[in-house]
Amino acid sequence: MKVKRDFFRFGSFIAKDGTQVRFWEDKWLGNSSLQEYPCLYNIARTKHVTIAEVLSGPSPNLPWRRDLIGPKLVAWNNLLPRITNIELAHEQDEFHWNLYPNGKFSVKSHYQALLHTDIPNINKLIWKVKAPLKIKFLVVPTMRSYIDKG
Repeated sequence: MKVKRDFFRFGSFIAKDGTQVRFWEDKWLGNSSLQEYPCLYNIARTKHVTIAEVLSGPSPNLPWRRDLIGPKLVAWNNLLPRITNIELAHEQDEFHWNLYPNGKFSVKSHYQALLHTDIPNINKLIWKVKAPLKIKFLVVPTMRSYIDKG
């Protein structure tokens, strides 16, 4: 899942029918996902819902685990005007690669972006360990899973 997260952070969706775009997690409305509203995201009853499911009715279909009062209500009132004017079409959603001018994915642009981010490259550290190669092949996957969980 970490690879998926690293991939999606360099692109954004153009929502057309909304069936392939996750409402909260994907970037489709502006430059960040709607998780930028953590007080709403944390109390949303369904987090992995698509745009089509949310905007299927006359008003947004978002069930909450708690009442929207105080800062939660303010955040909802800020978000609501941004999503009420969305018109869904009968075309497939599109993914736009933000690192390449034509919007198409390229391995080179993704590789360059990963090199220039602040993500620590654990692979370099692990493979520099002085041990026989057959030991490294056994240790590296174990250490990666341990580091990813940490």
